[in-house]
Amino acid sequence: MSPSPAFVRGGRRAPTPGQPGMPAPASADQPPRRSARRPARRHLFQSAPGGGAGARRPSLGALRGRITALGGRVAAASAPQRDAVAVAWASVRRRVAPVTSMVSALGWLVIAGALVLGSVGWTRGWLESRTLALILTLLTLAAVGFTLGRWEYAAAIELGNQRVKIGDLALGRVEVRNASSRAAASSRVELPVGRNVAALRVPRLGAGEVHEEVFQVPARRRGVITVGPVRSVRTDPLGLLHRQRTWTEPVELFVHPSTVLLDTRAIGFLRDVEGVTTQNLSSSDVSFHALRDYVPGDDRRAIHWRTTARVGKLMVRQFEETMRSHLLLVLSLRPDDYVQDADFELAVSVLGSLGQAAIREERQLSVYTSAGKLEFPSAVGLLDALCRLERDPKARSLRELATEASRRVPGASMVSVIVGSAVEPAELRGAQLALPTEATTFALRCGLDLVAARRKASTLLVLDIASLTDLQRGLRTLR
Repeated sequence: MSPSPAFVRGGRRAPTPGQPGMPAPASADQPPRRSARRPARRHLFQSAPGGGAGARRPSLGALRGRITALGGRVAAASAPQRDAVAVAWASVRRRVAPVTSMVSALGWLVIAGALVLGSVGWTRGWLESRTLALILTLLTLAAVGFTLGRWEYAAAIELGNQRVKIGDLALGRVEVRNASSRAAASSRVELPVGRNVAALRVPRLGAGEVHEEVFQVPARRRGVITVGPVRSVRTDPLGLLHRQRTWTEPVELFVHPSTVLLDTRAIGFLRDVEGVTTQNLSSSDVSFHALRDYVPGDDRRAIHWRTTARVGKLMVRQFEETMRSHLLLVLSLRPDDYVQDADFELAVSVLGSLGQAAIREERQLSVYTSAGKLEFPSAVGLLDALCRLERDPKARSLRELATEASRRVPGASMVSVIVGSAVEPAELRGAQLALPTEATTFALRCGLDLVAARRKASTLLVLDIASLTDLQRGLRTLR
């Protein structure tokens, strides 16, 4: 009988179940056996047997954890090498930077051209490229020869007046001395003044000889002008290399804002004999409040004898505590508060005039701007601090500025808010609400396009100032 086709495989007859070499059929309660030679394959993300149908995610998380841990170990192992390379690279850059800074853009172009033309000429045998590369190399070497040499100078900068007003002319002097024991060749000296650079020619100087140059600095606008440092410069005729050495430290020239001398009789709000009264009662002060009955322990010097004789019992004086007047000037640096640059300059001048008047009267003065509280030891120090003020696009709103000023400068008896003409009186009124209620507050709107006026925004007095002359006149209305 021919074998059944179901058991014929590859031309060989498959053993019949139950015969020798044929495994017994698996029962329903016994799992089938796997061959020991071929272990069961498991999918990469398949969990161990018995993990359940939803056990793939923990295996994937474990794999990710192993990869992360391996990456962390590799990073930790390579961190010392990376740090060493970074330190070595920084050291190389520090050493090479003084040399590379001497080369101008044209110099780098000439060096690159010499390298490219030389490599092309020698690899391809082009005589023209070799010739051009040689010419560029000679130009570079000639530039190095022009810039080599030693300097033995001693220099100094002197300003006739370190503080000037807008429109004045500041005078200064530069002195260069040959500090070597032999003659020094002619050289060029540069003097930076603000954003400009003045070039000075120093002639040939013998040992110990001095060359002096006088310069002028026009003070066109308020600010701080940096003068210097004096530096010697050597360069080649083509400008391929540029070598310099600094001899002095820079000095600062302060251009103070325009101010006006305010008549102390016109600023009665700054002149007080008794000070500003408070709500606190005291047994001894200068501001009389009322009479009250004598209490054991009161100072007998406070007894009012006339009233005592009239009423038949001891009566003592009671006073209100007073505090010394404290002026707080608040200046907004927000650009949107000013229509033009001249309005901001006028606001700074107004602040400087009020501050100088308060210091001259020996009153306590505080100045708070959008940049913070200004620190100054004297009237000159106040003007120096005002020279550094610039508008800040990130400045806070006027109400936030007033809130911060009242928090940082407590105890002010009078507050002046100085802004530009773009600020409406309603916004000034909102700033007043953020200031202490016991302080007397007034606002100054500064703008060249304004007409001098005096107005009220609820209980806030607002003065429109178009010039410093208007400031003198407007303050008289505050008496």
